[in-house]
Amino acid sequence: MGSQDYTAIDLIKYAALFGLFYLVFQIVPSRWAEILTAWSSTLLLNLLGSNSLYGVNDIGVYMTLDGGARSVLVYIIRECSAIHVLGVIFGLVVPLKAVNASRKLVACILGASAVYVMNIIRISITLFLSANDVPPLSWFISNPTVETYHYPISFIFGVLGIIITILLMDRFSVPELGNFLASIPDSVKELIR
Repeated sequence: MGSQDYTAIDLIKYAALFGLFYLVFQIVPSRWAEILTAWSSTLLLNLLGSNSLYGVNDIGVYMTLDGGARSVLVYIIRECSAIHVLGVIFGLVVPLKAVNASRKLVACILGASAVYVMNIIRISITLFLSANDVPPLSWFISNPTVETYHYPISFIFGVLGIIITILLMDRFSVPELGNFLASIPDSVKELIR
């Protein structure tokens, strides 16, 4: 599927639907996703031999990690749950032309699952590194905070995660997605002309 298969109107509709899905996932209630994220991250950390707990209090959903060089307490907020990334996944897949609903559904489930797993790994790594002095990082960083690791790890997982997710969906369910995304620069050039 090349750029010739998407007219200017198609591209506008695609962009509008992408924006709509992203917006919807920005405003839907997220407490359930925050709790699921904290529970899953706690489970992973405990399976790996750490001492982690999660809960809900008046402030929100929290996680703790004890037993390392320092105790860590974090609050899992909407953005930590990656619920907004589901809007990106749905927004990329649902508007695709010439893809039946069952393949779109498979792609959305695959994409959401990949994002969920990578997000749990991201949070677990961030908490583990914050609580423990791990060489060679500890040679350069003394008394790290969660923010020491949160931003760089989140950036890496955000960029690589969306690439991996798109590649998985493209490879196993909707190859039209990769073809469409690759055709966007040519389509935009045609629109400008």
